[in-house]
This record gives sequence, structure tokens and C-alpha cells, in this order.
Amino acid sequence: MPAVHQNPSTLSYIITVKNALGPSGIWPSNIFEDKLQPLFFRIHRETLPYHTMLIVFGGLYYLSDNFRIMSFLDMGHIILSTFLAMVTAMRSVVPNLKIYVALLTKLGREIHLMHFAHKGPYYEEINKTVDKASHIYTKFIVVFMYMTMMMFNITPIYNISKNILSSKTENSTQEYALYYSFPGINPMNYYPTTTVYNFYLSYNCGIMMCGLDLVLFLMIFQLIGHVYILRHNLENFPSPKNKVVLNIGDLPRYKNKENCIVEMFDAKENEEVRVRLAECIEHHKIIIRFTDEISVVFGPILAFNYMFHMVGCCLLLLECSAGNQIIRYGPLTTVVFGQLIQISVMFEMLGAETEKLKDSAYFVPWECMNISNRRTAHIMLHKMQDKISIKALGLAAVGVNTMMGILKTTFSYYAFLQTMGD
Repeated sequence: MPAVHQNPSTLSYIITVKNALGPSGIWPSNIFEDKLQPLFFRIHRETLPYHTMLIVFGGLYYLSDNFRIMSFLDMGHIILSTFLAMVTAMRSVVPNLKIYVALLTKLGREIHLMHFAHKGPYYEEINKTVDKASHIYTKFIVVFMYMTMMMFNITPIYNISKNILSSKTENSTQEYALYYSFPGINPMNYYPTTTVYNFYLSYNCGIMMCGLDLVLFLMIFQLIGHVYILRHNLENFPSPKNKVVLNIGDLPRYKNKENCIVEMFDAKENEEVRVRLAECIEHHKIIIRFTDEISVVFGPILAFNYMFHMVGCCLLLLECSAGNQIIRYGPLTTVVFGQLIQISVMFEMLGAETEKLKDSAYFVPWECMNISNRRTAHIMLHKMQDKISIKALGLAAVGVNTMMGILKTTFSYYAFLQTMGD
């Protein structure tokens, strides 16, 4: 079946991703067409790492300046928001990297399953299944991302409005979503400006926290689809059409034995087998190469993520333990814990599926091939013995075991912090 020009940018979930993540550069504008972003978006993307790091220093300065007069929960809020600013600053560097843009371009123009759907019914079926899963997941993440951002910022505004209305006075304690200050400058003295700016900072944090993970998960969905297709091709490898009779009765050691009937590929079939084996090996190489490229780009992010989860998860549980803060911190806690669980489970699924490739390779009827094809099949089987996995900076394996270790540590730290707060 001839290849058909396909453009994944017409898919509804890609349009959603482009609209939601395009301004930040997480979804580059030149993936499907060569055009630059508007100047405002480019300035926003390129300056975001710098002014977000400025907020990190501002949060640390505010913490040191007010350390003695803060309550335990307020201190936890400042530490948590400063960590989130650090995560945002680090992640905001990624859209400016050429290697990241090249990775997303490769996803859109080469790796997406839509470019393989013309090869057969199973390719098309897997492409539709992955697109459906990607569509549902994209809608869920985008909606929950904006809801979390709004809850985190609206709660302080609601609290101060309630206090003003109940006390009938404007001399109410001002409450902010984020706290930061600088030597000689205290943004907390400018409530309207700082509140609006905090919305902008929270938007950037949500986009960077959820947006980059969304793009990563969409790539993993595509990889898992490719693994399913490769396994299907291996497990449904064609068998020989003709049977060959081997006359072994004339041999001394097999005297008076019946002839042996075996299935063997003929010369024409062996040529077809050679092509199929080459396609399977090349498909496996595509999966490995793209996985390695993902590791290079996202490895540092995943490592920093784990460090953040070690601190952020227990602080979020601590903040949620204050009953009146559940509306504010509940969605954020769900996002952070969900991020940890989703990343771990998703990569565990990818590793588990690739580990099955070696079993699928045994379905190939290598015993029916000629010597040349048997050697090729042996090389393919050898290459598929290794589990394909992504490691954070090449050190910690991204998977369920690492997640369980972090969750155990989180609950231990949470119990310890509760005793300190009491």
C-alpha cells in the first residue's frame, strides 16, 4: 500500500496542545510549518527562566527576612512555592533548547503513528487507539491544569474578601498566593499588582509542570504503540508455504528410517523473509533511538522531579492537613502526586512492553530460514534481550520501584513534620 501524506496537526488533541502550550514554546510553532512565533511569545519564552529564578531568590530572601515571625505552615508554604519556582525555572529552559525542538519535530514529522497507518490494518488500529487515548488524556490534563492554577490563586482573594465583608473594614490582613521580596523592594506592599503578577507566575508554573509532562506522555504513548506493532509483526511472521522432504533413509545411522518432512522457505520466500527481518530490526532501532533522545532531553528534568517530589509531596500533605486549606492545596497535591505516579507507571509500562519483545522474537520461524537469514534473526533476537528504559541522568531508573521509594520517604517525612508542627 503506498504511503499517504499525513499531517498530525489536524488531530483535535494536537490542536489543543498547540493552543495551550504554543505561547510558552513547549509545542514549537515550526513542527509542521516553517514560521516563527509572534515576537511577544518569543520574548516571553526566552526571558521566563531569568525572571522565574529571580522569584526563587525573592522567595528565599522573604523566608530569611521573616523566618522568626512565620508560623510553621506559612514557612512550609514559602518553601513549597520556592521549590515550584525552581522547577518552573529549570523546565522553562527546555523549550529554548534546539535539541528539544528537534525532538518534537521528529515526533510530529517522523515518529507519529499516523505516518505508519498506511502500512496495514493493525497499524491503523493502533494509531486510532493511541490517538483516542492521547485525546482523552490531553483534555483531562489541560482542564485540571487550569483548575489547579485558579484554585491556588483564587483562595487567598476569597479569604481576604470574606474577611473584609465580615469585619466591614479594609484593614484586613493581606493574603497572597506567592510571597517574595527583595532588598529595598517589597512587592507585598502592592496588593493589586502583585496579585495579578502571581496569576502570571502560577500560569507559567502550571504550563511548565503539566505541559512538559503532557508532551512527554504523548511521546510515550507513541512509543508504546510502536512496540505493540513490532510485537504483532514478530508474532505473526509468515510461515513457509511449501514442505520439503528430506531423504534420510539412505544414511547409515538413519537406515530403515522414514523420510523427514520439514517446512523450509524457498529462495523467493527467503528473500521476502530477509526484507521483513530488516524492517523489524529497523523498527526496533527507531524505538531505541527515539527513547535515547527522550532520555537526553528529559533525563535532567526527571532527576530534578524526583528531588522535588521528595520535598514537595510531604509539604503538600502537611498543608492539606490544615482543614481550611484543602480547597487551595487539594488540586495542587493531586497534580504533584499524580505527576509522580503517572511518570512512573507510564515508563514502567514502556519497559514492560519492550521486555516482551524478546518473547515475541521467538515466534519468528528461524529454523525454516536459510543460513544468512538465521544469522540476521539471531542478531535481532540478541538486540531485543535488553529492556528499553529511561533513567534520570543515567542513575535512577524511572519506574514503579523508584516511585514506591519516594512515597515511603514522603510519608515518613510528613509524619516527622507533623510532630514538629505540633
